[in-house]
Amino acid sequence: METGSSVSKGTFAYKGKKRSIDADQYFKRSDTLGTYRQRLDVLQEAWENIDTQIQILRSDLNSKIFDDLVKFAKSSHESFTLGGGQIDSTPKEIPTAAFVTGVNTPDHGVMFSTLVTTLQDKVSPLVAILKSKDCNSVKNTLSKTLTQLFQNPLLFSEDDEAIPGKTKNMTCSMSTLVSWYQDKYNTNNSSPKKRKSLGGGSKDLGQYPPIVILFEDLESFLPHVLQDYISICRNYIGEIPLVFVFGIATSVSAVHRLLPNAVSSMLCMEKFQAPPSTEYLNMVINQILMTSRYPFKLGSKVFQLLLDIFLYHDFSVLNFIKGLQFAMMDHFFTNPVSHLCCSLEELEDRVTSLKPKEVEQVRRLMSFRGFVEGCPPSKQEDMLLNDKVTKSEFVVLLRRIHTYHSHLYPVLKCLHIMVSKIPKHPLGKQLREVYSRLLKSFICDTEDYKECVELLRMTSKDELMDLLQQCRSSLTEDLPPDLSTLPSDLDALLDRFLKIDEVTEEEKPENTEESLHLEKTDLHTLRKRLQEEGKKKKKLSPYEKLRNETIDFFDSLFRKYLVCPTSLPLYEIFYYDAWGEIKRHLNASPRSVVQMALSSPHHYLQCKCCESEPGSVTPSMPDICIAYKLHLECTQLINLYDWLQAFVTVVTTDEDLDEEKIKNPDKELQARFIRAVSELQFLGFVKPTKRKTDHVARLTWGGC
Repeated sequence: METGSSVSKGTFAYKGKKRSIDADQYFKRSDTLGTYRQRLDVLQEAWENIDTQIQILRSDLNSKIFDDLVKFAKSSHESFTLGGGQIDSTPKEIPTAAFVTGVNTPDHGVMFSTLVTTLQDKVSPLVAILKSKDCNSVKNTLSKTLTQLFQNPLLFSEDDEAIPGKTKNMTCSMSTLVSWYQDKYNTNNSSPKKRKSLGGGSKDLGQYPPIVILFEDLESFLPHVLQDYISICRNYIGEIPLVFVFGIATSVSAVHRLLPNAVSSMLCMEKFQAPPSTEYLNMVINQILMTSRYPFKLGSKVFQLLLDIFLYHDFSVLNFIKGLQFAMMDHFFTNPVSHLCCSLEELEDRVTSLKPKEVEQVRRLMSFRGFVEGCPPSKQEDMLLNDKVTKSEFVVLLRRIHTYHSHLYPVLKCLHIMVSKIPKHPLGKQLREVYSRLLKSFICDTEDYKECVELLRMTSKDELMDLLQQCRSSLTEDLPPDLSTLPSDLDALLDRFLKIDEVTEEEKPENTEESLHLEKTDLHTLRKRLQEEGKKKKKLSPYEKLRNETIDFFDSLFRKYLVCPTSLPLYEIFYYDAWGEIKRHLNASPRSVVQMALSSPHHYLQCKCCESEPGSVTPSMPDICIAYKLHLECTQLINLYDWLQAFVTVVTTDEDLDEEKIKNPDKELQARFIRAVSELQFLGFVKPTKRKTDHVARLTWGGC
């Protein structure tokens, strides 16, 4: 019996089409204060702004590599002519772009869809994209290619007569494509009406636009299908201008693993490297999360969890963005006063319009309770009982958080520049690592920060001046008023370093050696004298004094502005840190959930008849739960007949139980058992084995 075969054939339900949920009704279900409409409006506006910025970042990141691919596709067949093929008589090879995209496969779909649109706009409307799941044979591959080329609406005008009919009845061969291409683009034999239609719809893309075929996931294609397809296309390279784009997730060597030398020699390959996904992630974090333009922020645990999923699971920035979107949605959905997470211009109006119940909800926040406890007793009473005083205090505290954000990120970039080149990187190598530490606690009180400060006090003049210049260049012109003098302060420090005179006046050393050797002394006295000489403070040079002054300046700057956000009152309105919800939805462990459901079905079915002691089995449980609990008692190989007898013993009542029925159960019990076993196989708990035909192998251990 094959490993992939099932012990039974089953019928599985069709779920049907997905039903969209009305966001208005979804928010309204959990509303307790009547603020769902305001929260939904703030959420939609905030996400639209963030999504627009993300699209801009994606286009800027891929613009250079896309321009290179466009240039390659345009220049591949510049000398092509119909009927004569290429002008020169060199061996015919298919121009191929080896596009190394990286291992972040979830992001490839968006990247290739954007690439297809770019190629259609700038190179040729004849673009087809192939995926391995649709190309399990050469016939299917040719069919997908012809279908996408013939049914492209960009090729035809409204009165074009060359629109092909149904592609299902068409012969799927390259000769069909050659005939169609020559008929459409052979302007010498075409009618004036057809030439007009070609000239109007080609967007000045040349007389003979190339046919670009993209392979999105090259490593997943069947080798023999890919080899045959390339061999067929190579035979027609003189009659139609073909260009291949290979989407490679790993390295170019994957092409040579899939294709033998005889086939790979038919390709003229050029490598193109896409930007790494970590670069895109840094852009998203720096310009979406680490900016004061967007008030919503991620807490330390959620931010670190999303980073861990990216770094240790899929390298997908798209999934990181989806996690950010889910965090925003859950924040505005679960927090009744999250509509205060708005821009600074709308803040005062929203606080003024708060209802008494909403004011009381804000008072219940833990950070505000701690703030009230630290106030004088007279002020405490007003803030707890007088809504007007409380609202005015809300405005002050929320504005303080906005001001904190405007100060935080420029100073944080300076800290990252200062510590990024320190050996072993105590605070992290990337800016996102320093930011993650800041979200957890007051970074200036950590041992790693103190170590960085001590190491900075030993840097050379050239290194320190380079760090100061980088800090100066990182500061933009739109700094807040409190930091407006920071660029001039850094310029003043740089001028002092340039003018400093490092030639120090050497003090005349004391003649310690002579005093030590003038008279005889014992070892203890000599060691004591040496220790006293070592304790004498060395006179600092002008550079060392200026270096200490510079480090002290940055230390005071960091301690003033790089405070932990959780120390600010009302930070819960801006920061989302529900780590458990994010992990449950984005990084769930399905095996533990399935095992819990099979061992304790009453938690999910909400019925008392299925309740039982841990480890016991009751006949009222579903058949799959009974079979699962029985299989936990078995070893690696499970005898199906023994398993069936145990199953019949459990599900049969004491009145109907007899030895004959256990040995020869009726067909209904056999069918129920086979269905339960096949469901366990579908879930991955058992599988057929070749060692014994009447046995199945157990795949999981340590079940509930």
